[in-house]
Amino acid sequence: MAHFLVIYDRGAGELVRKVRFETSADAMRARFEAEAEFRGRPEIEVVALVAASEEALHRTHARYFLDLAALGERMSRS
Repeated sequence: MAHFLVIYDRGAGELVRKVRFETSADAMRARFEAEAEFRGRPEIEVVALVAASEEALHRTHARYFLDLAALGERMSRS
């Protein structure tokens, strides 16, 4: 399994950063550092996620990787 740090700007609907880690501990350490970096900015979402692959991450957490138009289109099809 791969571990990822994802930083997403909800206000802009844009991915700020995505970093892959080999261990959960490294991903969590980076998450805590990013939370400190973006403290006071409620529009910024910082998450640590686990997935079988980067492709799987994009499938299961598409809202972080699709622009708003593509996400809306995808939602209307489901």
